[in-house]
Amino acid sequence: MAADTGTPSPEAGAELERTLDRLEARMEALQLCIRAHRASPRFELWRHDLRETREIWFRLVDPAGQDPIPEGS
Repeated sequence: MAADTGTPSPEAGAELERTLDRLEARMEALQLCIRAHRASPRFELWRHDLRETREIWFRLVDPAGQDPIPEGS
């Protein structure tokens, strides 16, 4: 059994990177939908989903940090 050194295993690090990549791609897609379809009835849903996705991304990147991008950006 390995001692807990506080650093993630290479597998855990790779999984975190994949998760962050997926979240970034989702944020980009949502931003595109929001810009392209402002009149859509789904606009508020996309905006809410984008906000939640960003919060998750920032929590994974820096669990103790704060979102450096102001809301509405």
